[in-house]
Amino acid sequence: MTPDEHHKKIKSAGKVTLLLTLMLWFYRNNLQSINFLILLVLLIRVSINLLCRTSVYSKKEPDLQHPSFKRKAKIFSTMGLFFIVIILLSATAFLNLSPQVGGDPGSYDSPNYYDGKFNNLNETSVSTGSFFGTLLDYMVGDDDRQPDVVLPTKEYQNIPLNQSDVSITWFGHSTILIQSHNTTILMDPILGDGELDPLIFGPSPFAYEHTYGIEDLPQVDYVFISHDHYDHLDMGTIQSLAGAEFFVPLGVKSHLTTWDIPTENVIEFDWYDEYNVTSEFFIALTPSQHFSGRGLSGDNTLWGSWVLDFNGHKIFFSGDSGYSEEYAQIGDKYGPFDIAIIWGGGAFVLILLVISWHSLFASTVNVEIAQAEGMRPEQANIVLMLLMAVVIAISMKIVGVLLITSMLIFPAAIARRFATGPEHMAVLAAIVGILVVFGGMFGSLHWDTPSGPSIVVAASVFFIITAIPATSFQMIKNSSIEKIILRKNK
Repeated sequence: MTPDEHHKKIKSAGKVTLLLTLMLWFYRNNLQSINFLILLVLLIRVSINLLCRTSVYSKKEPDLQHPSFKRKAKIFSTMGLFFIVIILLSATAFLNLSPQVGGDPGSYDSPNYYDGKFNNLNETSVSTGSFFGTLLDYMVGDDDRQPDVVLPTKEYQNIPLNQSDVSITWFGHSTILIQSHNTTILMDPILGDGELDPLIFGPSPFAYEHTYGIEDLPQVDYVFISHDHYDHLDMGTIQSLAGAEFFVPLGVKSHLTTWDIPTENVIEFDWYDEYNVTSEFFIALTPSQHFSGRGLSGDNTLWGSWVLDFNGHKIFFSGDSGYSEEYAQIGDKYGPFDIAIIWGGGAFVLILLVISWHSLFASTVNVEIAQAEGMRPEQANIVLMLLMAVVIAISMKIVGVLLITSMLIFPAAIARRFATGPEHMAVLAAIVGILVVFGGMFGSLHWDTPSGPSIVVAASVFFIITAIPATSFQMIKNSSIEKIILRKNK
């Protein structure tokens, strides 16, 4: 095979590859990475054709209008080397000059720091596949990583809270606002024009209907950082919170001080380090299964999750974390958290209700019969009152008084119309309660109404709908009975 024939085959293969790439792009429809690749291939091709017609390497090329394959390969290798040098110089300059990268964490005297980096408690792989497989999936995988629409969000409203209340608001991705009547906390804040990557061609935040800025929030007292990845630690957002107190894992303090945050306003934590912020506010940094890094080197800062015992409420913020056995140890050490209390209390009520069901039922139907059967109606009534108190106490933490009242009355009243016995009524009331909650939440989502009142309205509507046929049926039933009595009298 002559060099010209070899050149033609390579040229044809290149055209086929470009055609397949174009077809793939149209098939996937919206892959920016493929779009960028196509543009890069075209630019390289045009550049080589132009350079081949110049005096570069022209000593052995008499005909510059028809350059040989050898000449094109030499120019291509020169361009590749030049490109690599430019990339290396640019990366070096960026990492040394850009303030977004942050500071130099150094080394730390920590049991979690060895071999020149921080390590997970359990050995884990960052990727489930090979490097090239992951890269190929990123370049040509399904384009389901970016929403096709602007994400609906609500305007933030700072609602006054009672002394015992705690409010939690999610602002998208990693940012969570926790408030009491006199304290405001931010977790992993990315607000305003915060970017997920310092490079211009890196990922950017999703489009929201409302973009939240620091000016939209009340004064922030405390800021918690889980790790130093760009999508959890943004320079601009941090600088706008300079007056707050910061709690960060080991090494992250170097970034904040580089961004002019006063040293005395930043406290670093190792895993299981604890701190009493105030008499009503306890915090601890706990392990997570993750990694860190803002430059070429990774894992030079620590990552973690946070435990907050805040205003009588226990809150766990996981940060970025894969599943780890440490979750159970964190729960044993700092729990039970509020969600665990809710489930445990519910289980206790159900077990006690099952055990006491027979005596409760007999005492409710007829006290004298219950006494004759050797039961204690007074004791059963006390048990019933205690169960009601436990249910109300548990439910008030999440649903409030209005929902408690409605869910105690409406499901039972609806179930009573259709039940054939006490057990049947109890099961039917539970099912009705579930349906009412789903109906209210659907209405809240569909019509953008508050969830609590929506559930109450759904319960009321359900009750009215079920009452109409029941009333009509009772009237028909009474009329039929009257007719039968009249016939018998005749």
